[in-house]
Amino acid sequence: MAVLEHSAADETRQRTPVGEAPRLGFFRRRFGKWIALSQFGFPFSVGPYPTPVARFRALARRTRFVRKGRLFRMLANIAMTLGWPFGAFSTALSMRARMCERGHTSHGADGLLDMYYLALRHSIPPLEYALYRFNEPARRKDRHEYVYWNDLPGLAALNERLGADNSDVQDKDRFAEICARNGFAHVPTLAVFDRGRQVYPATPFIPDAPELWTKALRLKGGAGGAKWIRDGEAYRDDHGRRVPAAKLADEFSKQDCLVQPFIKNHSAIACATNGALASLRIVTGMDEQGEAEFVAALIALPHGARESSVAGILCSIARENGRIGHAAMPDGEPVTQHPDTGAPIIGIDLPFWQESVELVRRAHAAAFPRFAFLGWDVALTKEGPILLETNSGWGALFHQMLDGPLGHTAFSNLVSQHV
Repeated sequence: MAVLEHSAADETRQRTPVGEAPRLGFFRRRFGKWIALSQFGFPFSVGPYPTPVARFRALARRTRFVRKGRLFRMLANIAMTLGWPFGAFSTALSMRARMCERGHTSHGADGLLDMYYLALRHSIPPLEYALYRFNEPARRKDRHEYVYWNDLPGLAALNERLGADNSDVQDKDRFAEICARNGFAHVPTLAVFDRGRQVYPATPFIPDAPELWTKALRLKGGAGGAKWIRDGEAYRDDHGRRVPAAKLADEFSKQDCLVQPFIKNHSAIACATNGALASLRIVTGMDEQGEAEFVAALIALPHGARESSVAGILCSIARENGRIGHAAMPDGEPVTQHPDTGAPIIGIDLPFWQESVELVRRAHAAAFPRFAFLGWDVALTKEGPILLETNSGWGALFHQMLDGPLGHTAFSNLVSQHV
């Protein structure tokens, strides 16, 4: 899911015009890292911090390059300070055009200037100004309650303060081991391939399950996932390529991946997918008493030719009963019916909702207590909820697009205990 969020933002930030001059291409190749810094906002804060979320944003700025050398930090801060006004204006132009196309704002220079002012005054990315519709007064007044994509280093800073080891969640095999050790329902691991060799199991891996699912060992949100279906003595992927079962280990060893049984959706939500696995994302945070609290949730429904929920339809969920309230594409376009099946999305009651919330709260507190916040991906099956993975860099973009600022959730109180 974090990959899903960043893919939408990165596409906007990094889009290169057709017919770009060769000289600019030269500079991008030589100085692309420094050019990218122009999208991060100013490395300093101006004025007071009116909310806990604003203090969290200030922490993110202070700790962005904390592990780098002094010279790098100095050059990076200079690049961000000089580049942000240009990067923000360029993005504001494209966002202004997109808002006009969708009727979110009238034509004219006022919206552009307002977007640019907030970028310079508060380092609010124009992408999120457009997504959260800050041109509307009712939404704009809460601008200091939002967590923006360029604030995400603050999550890493909090985890480091608490002594978290990010490999516990980044390494999917290690995550599965921790879940198994603590008795939490999770997708079992059939095989692990790392750096060109099979590291689990100890015997040669020759699968016999009817369906397999592979995903990247260290990427987030199901990125790099692929489905394999038993076809006689071979397995066939979604592109029609057949590989003998005895040779499948050689195929998997070409990538760093985890092999798992393919998990099927509960029948209550299967009709609102394209057959690929829907992913329930629940964010939890640790309080001072060592308990994990619910922060936010959404469910991503796969559609089209996608093999996972990455870039899926995003749906808000009512905390009290697990009912889907509204849905949208990653660009914010509202959706009411699934485009493949025609099934209504609004009003679906998620099965095992309360059990899912309790599962991730218990897992966070018992197995990953040194992480300030975690974004859990959960599969809803006929047997109950199953942990897929968890992410320390879970993002905030889509949660806030659907349900408003994180500052209006438990995130505000929890982050005030850490900042």
